[in-house]
Amino acid sequence: MSGPRIMRYRAGFTLIEVMITLAILAGLTALTWASVSQIFVTRDAVDERFERYQLVRLAMNRMANEVAQAYVAGPQHGGEIIPGEEALYEGDEEQMAMQLREPVQFGMIGRDDEISFTAFAHVRVLEDERASQHTQIGYELRREVNEEGDVVNRLVRRSHTAFVDDILSGGVVHTMIPEVESLEFEYWDPGPVKIGSAREVAQGRWVSEWDTTRRDHAGRLPTRVRITLTMPALGPRGQSEVFTTQATLGMTELLEY
Repeated sequence: MSGPRIMRYRAGFTLIEVMITLAILAGLTALTWASVSQIFVTRDAVDERFERYQLVRLAMNRMANEVAQAYVAGPQHGGEIIPGEEALYEGDEEQMAMQLREPVQFGMIGRDDEISFTAFAHVRVLEDERASQHTQIGYELRREVNEEGDVVNRLVRRSHTAFVDDILSGGVVHTMIPEVESLEFEYWDPGPVKIGSAREVAQGRWVSEWDTTRRDHAGRLPTRVRITLTMPALGPRGQSEVFTTQATLGMTELLEY
């Protein structure tokens, strides 16, 4: 007499269990990929912002440092006659002859969106370079087409180590920031200030232009220049970013030595 039959089932998973497992695995994989993708997106955004801040910092520091070394000179150094002082040189034939032979322009011509000036800011990096510390520098925005075909404003620097008769042109041009929204210069005019007085603080004001070729600013430079740089937004939801710095000029009076 045989005993009761024992039903034996093979060990394994049903089709439904396999499908549920695969669904859970797919969900976990999707969540992991989304998290990793977000990490890469965040990393790229941080890198882009860091590169922007680094570029802006270098550009602002260079502009401020070079503007701080600006100077203005007159006929004693072969420069143009200071506006308003023409009568002092009417009988000086030697001085007038020098003006005709070597017309050199020293000083600053600044607008609200560009600036050109002479400065003791040239750094010689080439061996036996025949150049002094003198340089003529200009900063401005130029509208150009970028690699994507869009018209953008580029912040460019123009420099020339030669003694020229026009500081508004010439020199080597290179791009400092490839895309800028706006650039603004402001000039602190202390007015007729005596050395050691506090009148500059009391009566000084910011002006949007400075031109040493005119009588209003002849033979002198602003004591400070404020530089405001506006960068375009990063991404469609971003906002424009504004950066500001000031340069304090060390030589504001006519160079006479």
